[in-house]
Amino acid sequence: MKIGNRNRKPRGYVSYVMVLSLGIVVLMLLINTYKTSMRSHETQREVGLRVDYSDKEDEILRAVVNIVPNRAILAMVDDSNASSSNRNPLRWSSIFSDALDQANARESISDTLLGGFGLANAVTANQGDTSFTNVNAVFDAIEPESGYVAPGIGRILGEGFPVPLESSNSTLVARDRIYPIISDQKKYGLLATGGVGLSTEDYPDFNLIPFPEIRFAYCEPGQPFVAKRNWWAFSLDLADADDDVTGMDRMERDFIVSIYEVPSQLAISAEAFAILGEHEDGTVWKNTTVDGGVYGTRVRAGAGLSVPRLTGRRDVKFDSTVTIGEHELTDDPFAPGARESFELDHGEFMPVSLASEAGRAAFLPINRGPAFFDRYVHSQESQTLSPTTWNDYSVGANQCAMRLDITDAVSDTDNMPSALRFQYFKNGVRETLELPLFEDTDTGLPPGFIYCADENQTVSFPYPVDLAYGKNGSYYYEEGASGVVTFDNARFGDPLVGTFKAGYYRPSYPFTLRLLHDHKWCIVVFPERVKACLELLGADGPEVNHSLAVNVDYPGSAYLDAPSIPCKETDYGVLLEECGDLSDFSKGFSLVTNLRLYIADDFNTVSVAPPETSGLPSPYYPPCSLFAPEKRYGAEADPYHLTISGQVGSLAGEEGEGGKRVHLLDLKNASEDDVAHDQVSVNLSQIRHPAALPPITMMNWLILVEERRAELYVSDDP
Repeated sequence: MKIGNRNRKPRGYVSYVMVLSLGIVVLMLLINTYKTSMRSHETQREVGLRVDYSDKEDEILRAVVNIVPNRAILAMVDDSNASSSNRNPLRWSSIFSDALDQANARESISDTLLGGFGLANAVTANQGDTSFTNVNAVFDAIEPESGYVAPGIGRILGEGFPVPLESSNSTLVARDRIYPIISDQKKYGLLATGGVGLSTEDYPDFNLIPFPEIRFAYCEPGQPFVAKRNWWAFSLDLADADDDVTGMDRMERDFIVSIYEVPSQLAISAEAFAILGEHEDGTVWKNTTVDGGVYGTRVRAGAGLSVPRLTGRRDVKFDSTVTIGEHELTDDPFAPGARESFELDHGEFMPVSLASEAGRAAFLPINRGPAFFDRYVHSQESQTLSPTTWNDYSVGANQCAMRLDITDAVSDTDNMPSALRFQYFKNGVRETLELPLFEDTDTGLPPGFIYCADENQTVSFPYPVDLAYGKNGSYYYEEGASGVVTFDNARFGDPLVGTFKAGYYRPSYPFTLRLLHDHKWCIVVFPERVKACLELLGADGPEVNHSLAVNVDYPGSAYLDAPSIPCKETDYGVLLEECGDLSDFSKGFSLVTNLRLYIADDFNTVSVAPPETSGLPSPYYPPCSLFAPEKRYGAEADPYHLTISGQVGSLAGEEGEGGKRVHLLDLKNASEDDVAHDQVSVNLSQIRHPAALPPITMMNWLILVEERRAELYVSDDP
């Protein structure tokens, strides 16, 4: 019997060379895969670290935008230079350190957030976390400058930087390197020639400069607007402090932080909750044209609104279809995708914006509210880092060249003013003239009267004058006379019977006292009389004494009370008369008062030749501004029709959606009735030249951080 094994395999052999070769190949593949994975992890680590640094730097720059204007204001307030504890927080080093804190840039994730996720004991392996105890390792002035910033004052820094400002105050120039200094002593000079739109000799304070390339509809990007630019340059590299730990080398980037001082120049500027396009009774605006941008803190736009641009600081809403630029807009302009769709359809930015859309920018209206009108609510400031104090910078009443105060009243039961104080500039120095309102005729002539005629002689006066007639300490008076005057007993009466008398005159003071509506004492202001009065006083002319503040010196008299806002009927008022021809005021005229203002005559209706070299078209009217908490049109009689041209605004402030709404074109007459809407014509336009700025204006700050073009960097860093 034969038995065979059918499952038997053929014999073979193993090649150790082949096995080893194959193993080596597989091992090399594994090693290469490992290296590739490690390189990928390293790349991801570096990318993550770069993104972390980039995000932190962006937040730091946004924090700088928030902090810098606050510190610039503090450098102008009382006692900011009184001690090192007051000064040190205002230094650029402190600003940058606080920006690191505000941006939470010293750590990748806070302990509070870790605790909220139950990760309090987690181990963080982010090598970018650091305390940044040496702020100078992160921020420094652009090379080859030293310190933290290179201020844009006194010298040209080179290509890619704005034109500098200049100042003859060496202390200011030195401090501007250490602190953010804003001052009216910083001006455009020869170093800015060719870099601004107009002559720096003619327009050193505010000039025409290009609006920055930001999405903020105050102006179009690149469009010339009236402003002054303060700026400081610095370099930022967040990675440099720990590059020995992280191995991260990044390009040090150059930035410019700017504070644009922007005088209010838009057709409508309302630091308030403004209702535009509609009156309070719901009717739409009629006979109204708006040529220029519109700004409001909070804006509600109605059907009657048609403006070139509209911007808000907090909120803009449409109640119906409105016309912005050449476009009819009905939807919420801030709805998701609305703005992007508009830009795709029209190839331009939507001319509606909020300040928050501008990126590393902020818009700050300098609004002191009721304090803007009243000098006596403020105390005198001293020991400030800036040579310009905050009150002098931001309070319109403080800025006026001339001051007229009610300094006393008859008694605590009779508020008739009994004394005034008039201040003005003479040879650049403020002079004071105390004016008691009650003089007996036998005490002699008050100061300023000039002999002009004997009894029965006739004199012609081409402008209003005050007259006196008499002799030897006995005189009768007449105020505000003009034309042909005969000095005789028939006109004046006989103050001294049997004595040959004479006539005297003095140009009328540009103000007097009047009882309005038989119950309200008012100061009457006559701007057309100012020039003659200044000449009599030997004072500087209307090109210097171009603005007037009318206030009540309530701290100085027991019989005077602080005026109320809203105004009470028992408060004093101001009447504006003889104000149609303001051609004497070559640089314009402004009036600021915390009293109710009655505009009793035509105001600024006589055109003059535009300033030489300004290029402004005719008709040109002297630039003027009127600031008062309340305005009334008319005095003893109400006007039938009103025509308003220029700009309108409000300082009412805003209190959110439930706060008081402001209707800018709802006007009241002297009888406290609403002016009929169809009897009002409004033509509003934007100021486009510094020669059109009035002496007193509201101020805004535009704060911006922008990066200098990389090809212009001067750095050894990679």
